[in-house]
Amino acid sequence: MDEKDAVGIKLFETEFEQAVAMQQGLRRLLLLNVPSPIKYLHEKLPNKAKLGLYFTPFGRVLDLIDDCIACAVDKLIADFGGFVWDEAGFEKLRDFVRENLNEVTVDIAQKVEQILSLNHALNQRLKGKMDFTMAFALSDIKSQLAGLVYQGFVQKSGYDRLPDLQRYLQAVDKRIDKLAQDVNRDRAAMLRVEQVQQAYQQLLAKLPKSKPISDEIAEIRYMIEELRVSLFAQQLGTKYPVSEKRVLNIINSL
Repeated sequence: MDEKDAVGIKLFETEFEQAVAMQQGLRRLLLLNVPSPIKYLHEKLPNKAKLGLYFTPFGRVLDLIDDCIACAVDKLIADFGGFVWDEAGFEKLRDFVRENLNEVTVDIAQKVEQILSLNHALNQRLKGKMDFTMAFALSDIKSQLAGLVYQGFVQKSGYDRLPDLQRYLQAVDKRIDKLAQDVNRDRAAMLRVEQVQQAYQQLLAKLPKSKPISDEIAEIRYMIEELRVSLFAQQLGTKYPVSEKRVLNIINSL
């Protein structure tokens, strides 16, 4: 398990908890045994992307870069084939990560720059003059943005999810465009999302606070994001067919 400047061993009650801790510990062990990609990132990242990283709404840019590096290591562990359980396996994984970490980190940083720039632009739009009839919608949008871009969002979202995050933000942009034209239609769509969100929150409330959330349950929040895309920006397309009924059925089955 991850102990920041070292790794340790601990027993866990479930295989899932063990897997979460193993991922964190293996990531830390690799980071302690390969060169940092920060210098390479500074050399190869375009100036526009470097400036875009300063749009991080939290912490220091270095914290954001560490988040990108952690995401890169997770991707490389998966690309390699997953966990290793002996010294020989670790050495092969370490060499694989060392060989690819620089390029993957730059790739992630460029994707994150686009996400942060769009998130910044959306927050600037929300600060503009808006009619009071839009207050509920704007509050909902601010809450949604906070759930998409937060400290640690890069690693927690994962490499494969980064394009989805950008699409979710693009959907917010489309929603704001349409908002002034038909506030009532937006309100009706928002109520449909709220129904599903409330059911999801009730599911989360039943879970032990000290236990990590399973991938199956965590995926539901992204289903809700896909539902938002289908309701507010259908032209962007969803990753898979989605509806309130479909998401509620999954929640009720858990």
